[in-house]
Amino acid sequence: MKGFGEKDKTIHQKKISNDNKIIKDRIISKAFTLHSQGNISEAKNLYENFIKQGFMDHRVFANYGMILINLGELKKAENYTRKAIGINPNYAMGYSNLGNIFQRHGELKKAEVFMRKAIELDPNFSMAYFNLGNIKKNLGKTKESLNSFIKVIELNPQYVYTYNAITELLKYEDPSQFETKKLEKILNLLLEKNDVNHRELFRAFIFLYKQDFINSLLKSESNFSKIELITHNKTIMNAVEKIIFCDPELEKVLSSFRRNICHRVAKKTNNINENELEFLIALGKQCFLNEYIYFTEKEELISINKIIESCEKEEINEITISIISCYFPLYKLTNLLPSLNGFNSSSETFKQLIKLQFIEPLKENELSKTIRSIGKISDKISQKVKSQYEDNPYPRWRYMRFSGNQKIFYKQSINHEIAPNKINDKLSDKQLKVLIAGCGTGKQILQAVKYQNSKITAIDLSLSSLAYAKRKLEEIGIKNVELIQMDILEIQLLKTSFDIIECGGVLHHMNNPSKGLKLLLSVLNDGGFLKLGIYSELARQTIIKARHYIKKQKLEPTDSDIRIFREKIISGELNYLNSLQTSEDFYSLSQCRDLCFHSKEHRFTIQKLKEIIIKNKLNFLGFFLPKKIKDFYGKYFPEDKQQIKLENWEKFENKHPATFNAMYQFWVNKITE
Repeated sequence: MKGFGEKDKTIHQKKISNDNKIIKDRIISKAFTLHSQGNISEAKNLYENFIKQGFMDHRVFANYGMILINLGELKKAENYTRKAIGINPNYAMGYSNLGNIFQRHGELKKAEVFMRKAIELDPNFSMAYFNLGNIKKNLGKTKESLNSFIKVIELNPQYVYTYNAITELLKYEDPSQFETKKLEKILNLLLEKNDVNHRELFRAFIFLYKQDFINSLLKSESNFSKIELITHNKTIMNAVEKIIFCDPELEKVLSSFRRNICHRVAKKTNNINENELEFLIALGKQCFLNEYIYFTEKEELISINKIIESCEKEEINEITISIISCYFPLYKLTNLLPSLNGFNSSSETFKQLIKLQFIEPLKENELSKTIRSIGKISDKISQKVKSQYEDNPYPRWRYMRFSGNQKIFYKQSINHEIAPNKINDKLSDKQLKVLIAGCGTGKQILQAVKYQNSKITAIDLSLSSLAYAKRKLEEIGIKNVELIQMDILEIQLLKTSFDIIECGGVLHHMNNPSKGLKLLLSVLNDGGFLKLGIYSELARQTIIKARHYIKKQKLEPTDSDIRIFREKIISGELNYLNSLQTSEDFYSLSQCRDLCFHSKEHRFTIQKLKEIIIKNKLNFLGFFLPKKIKDFYGKYFPEDKQQIKLENWEKFENKHPATFNAMYQFWVNKITE
């Protein structure tokens, strides 16, 4: 047999080279497609296969490094990212990824250098600007942080994470440090969107508009035309419709406006102008969101009842419906006002009011019939809690941040919340089973759907809350969630076990929290993760005083008694409870009831927490707290690098009792036997 000649060898080598290129391109194409679709696990396998075969491509090394970053394997990630840059020294993504790695290490100055290098190589690299914004925020340079986020919006308005990052920035930072014009522009933009948590914008809103808003409303009481100073400002109108106003001064002027309009309509003066009606419609949305928390005077009740009686006899109109919507949810008046069903209007804002107060609640009633129920709710405390949340589904929300199809590894999510600690455990590659124990109206579900390759089961005692959650999930298009009405005490009837369980604000309302915890752990897989939220004894000292007052005065958890209780605080009659006015929960009926009037409440100390963790053979992973608080803790206890020493946290809380105002929220995992 003749051997290969030089020409034949060249042809053969070219064929091998071409074959290798085809194989290489196929792997890359498939891996990139899977990665972009959020199928991280399979993409990771393909990248590893590519590297094992000795192929070289800077994009593969960089993408693989990105996955390793999210898995917390930072040293390995840095190695592959540097290889990507070695292959292509002008690869902007590589420098951006290096910046992310050093940011995770806490080396923020170095992270900034690499991120700026990425931007230098690619001035239109929106993700690098986003990462730079986060670095600047962590460096305490909040003004520069906002500027970076604004640049992302200019380059890529579809990048959803930017808007959430800005709302979080505005929630925690002093708005006075930002340029007023930029703050106005970004606030207007965010209030136009319906996929962010508008409540986080309230601090910025009152900084910019509170005094003008109050002055304009006060002027409108004597000069009706002055209301156009508000109705012509889209930002203010959006805020009234979308943010629960958590401010006693704003509550007073809004209550006064409502009262004046109510008396005028009852007297049939018929001088409600177009601008007043527009604001009245917006106020109807505000009152529905806060569940009619405003105190109502006797004369007001007489006037509103007179208006309702007149509507039963005469033809209803937009003015009468709008003022009624400021006192009662329209869906509860279908028997008194049957003509509501067929009422037509050309006003888009009025149609939105009808949708919010009439159409959506009736849809929830229909959806409640489709929700599965398992077991019985026979425990007396469970029955009381169920009754409370049937009356007041908790919490009522309209819009929330949701990142759509942007999925992340459970490990990345948990590590973000327990930072600077991190987990290295690896659950099975099979579908992740997640349980939300006490899901309420679904806000918590929205945070859990981000888990890659997950199936979520969400349970709650209250059918009303579950129906609310189901409507919102359908609106958003979330499909990997099963809603079930049941008691945690019956949890074993699910006949399944879970990799992750989240249970926030639930155990402390049970008759026996220890029993509830044991039952949850009985359905948590070995090595699985549990997120808990329970009340702090130290942080709730004012709440304890409030509950003592409520008990002494024999106030009931009724709408009228809750309003009376709040009015005494706002008027200054109960000065020692003034600090309640700083809580968001004080400004809506269901949340105020949950805050001060709950039928059952247990509170804990960090020492008690420690005992529970040891007794149940759990591994404490860290508290979920704002970064500012964790940085502050780090100055007290620099030797506790992972911030998991509970005895240190106990000392810290004693010095700063408000640290856990929003509960002890923390992650643990079940130690494998």
